[in-house]
Amino acid sequence: MNFRNSKATLRTFLGWFAAVWFIGLFIAAFLAYFVTSAGPNPTDGLGRPLTEAPVLMRIVFGQDRMWAGLSWFLGEMVIFWGCVVLAMKITDWLKD
Repeated sequence: MNFRNSKATLRTFLGWFAAVWFIGLFIAAFLAYFVTSAGPNPTDGLGRPLTEAPVLMRIVFGQDRMWAGLSWFLGEMVIFWGCVVLAMKITDWLKD
C-alpha cells in the first residue's frame, strides 16, 4: 500500500468533510444570531427562547441584543474553539 496515495485520499476526504462541516456551522450560526422572532416570547432561529442579556454581555453584543443564556454561550464557545483546534491539529498532521 502506497502511504502517499492513502494520505492524499484522506486529505481529499477531509477537505470535503471540512467543507460540509463549515457550511453546516455557517447555517446554524446564521440561524442562531441573525434570525429572531418577534413577540412576547422571542426565540432565535434555532428555537431557543431569548432573554435580555446581562450588562457585561450587552457591552459585547450591543445594547439591544438578546441572548439564549450563559450555558448556550459557553457551549457555543467550546464547540467553536474546539473545531478551530481540531482543524489546526488535522492540518499539522496532514502536512508532508
